[in-house]
Amino acid sequence: MSTNSKSYPEIAERLIQIRAVFGKENTQKEWAEKHGFNSTQVNNWEKGLRRIPVDSAEKLCETYGLTLDFIYRGRRDGLSERAAKVL
Repeated sequence: MSTNSKSYPEIAERLIQIRAVFGKENTQKEWAEKHGFNSTQVNNWEKGLRRIPVDSAEKLCETYGLTLDFIYRGRRDGLSERAAKVL
């Protein structure tokens, strides 16, 4: 069984939500550049084709008061007050 057949729709939805809330003015490409990501990677993450790597997810956590549990599992406990209000 190929690991490439796996998809990550729940993580993708949360990443789209994060960009919509914290990067309203940013296109996917601008968002990628802002965080030092490749735009193709971000596209694949938001389509659920690839899972965001932990180091990239940690960048978002540090920047926006998120947690890895939120990004990967959807758990809201532990979010910063700001993030909890807008997500």
